[in-house]
Amino acid sequence: MLSAVSKRLARRAARRAARAKRAREGEGELQQLKARETRSALAKLAVPIAAAMLGESALGLVDTKLVGGLGAEALAGVGTATVVLFLGYALALGLMRGVKVRAAYAIGEGRAGDGVRYAQAGVLAGLALGVVVIAVTRAPEGIFRALGVSAATARVAAEFAAARALGAPAMFVVSAMVQYRQAVGDARATMIAGLLANVFNGTLAYALIYGRFGLPALGVAGAGYATALTEWVEAAGLVAYTVRVSRREGLVPSLGLGAALREVATLGVPTGAHFLAENLAFTTFTLVLGSMGPAEMAAHQVALMAIRASFLPGFAMSEAACVLVGRSLGRRDLAEADRVAKEALRAALAFMTLCGMVFLFGGAAIARFFSDDPRVVPVATRLLVVAALFQTLDAANMVLRGLLRGAKDVRFVALCGTTIAWCCIPGAAWLLGKQLGLGAVGGWWGFVLETALCASLFGWRWTKGSWRAQYQ
Repeated sequence: MLSAVSKRLARRAARRAARAKRAREGEGELQQLKARETRSALAKLAVPIAAAMLGESALGLVDTKLVGGLGAEALAGVGTATVVLFLGYALALGLMRGVKVRAAYAIGEGRAGDGVRYAQAGVLAGLALGVVVIAVTRAPEGIFRALGVSAATARVAAEFAAARALGAPAMFVVSAMVQYRQAVGDARATMIAGLLANVFNGTLAYALIYGRFGLPALGVAGAGYATALTEWVEAAGLVAYTVRVSRREGLVPSLGLGAALREVATLGVPTGAHFLAENLAFTTFTLVLGSMGPAEMAAHQVALMAIRASFLPGFAMSEAACVLVGRSLGRRDLAEADRVAKEALRAALAFMTLCGMVFLFGGAAIARFFSDDPRVVPVATRLLVVAALFQTLDAANMVLRGLLRGAKDVRFVALCGTTIAWCCIPGAAWLLGKQLGLGAVGGWWGFVLETALCASLFGWRWTKGSWRAQYQ
């Protein structure tokens, strides 16, 4: 009797254990499926974002390459003007990140029409800020002279800047459209627009610089006018495309334009201030390195060009993660946001760690590819070894920033990122590079410290921050 009861109990326990095992296996398969879907969504956004960013960088590179035929003075002037103009653009470009986050949340909450309103707010703000940039750069030679630029270079830089700045409103409109299209999951359209813009810009710049195809030879100013016109054409194309898609999908905003502007500003202004402050920190870092001699500065530029390719995919993954986190939290799905964080970090860490290995073991060959100067190559090689150390840290740093911005925790990112950047980047250049005589290598150790501190702090904020409470 007891034996029969024991057997029945044992069979029941076995059945319960089997059901529990099947449930665990089913849950595991479900989690794997969700992870694959998340990876696919990240890749679908990140790949065209990286390509579009490459296209944006190419606009400036084309200008630099084409004016090279006009001589060293023209090249120096365009390079100087590009750096200073980008400082002026940083605030507006950061503001447009508010368009992306607000639109992503609206889509996650089922308010796709309001996403269009945020895009309209970005366009309006971009046009207004662009007019301010044009006004400031009408006679900018005094600005360049105040920065210590030589008279000849300042004259050329002012000529290029005044022409290029005519496209500032359009550039900001393009940024608003890019951020909105990314929020809706359509990075492909902006990628195509960017590639077409580069072809148009290259052809027009060549014609206006050297007087080809019946157009006047305007020299350095021609390069600026060509890029400005390209930006207006690209802006018009993206706006027309977005209007057509919105009408086809029947998207009608319920939010007022004034309210949309305020909401975009609450997220975008801290991010824009952060962009501006970090760019100022890096510019100060560059000025300190420049005082250490031409070889140190040249080695810095060589190493910077070499590592640029490794930044793009990591930065693109950060932008894609920002969008998907915004949508997830718009649906109040914290688990999905954490899954996005895990997969984005995994992908960025893998790629940038691999790049770090290339810099570690192939740094000398890379340095010799860019320069054969015996003073530059050894320094550039050592810089790439330092770069290998902060690649993994910077992958985590970039992705975590994007995740926190997607969670609308922008003030924390701006405050901590700015403080750490100013303490570590120019600080290391001055203390380790100049005072202790370590040169550019000492300055670059500041990047290691900056990325380590930011990655640690932002990682803690993502997992333990107070922003999570409203979604739990």
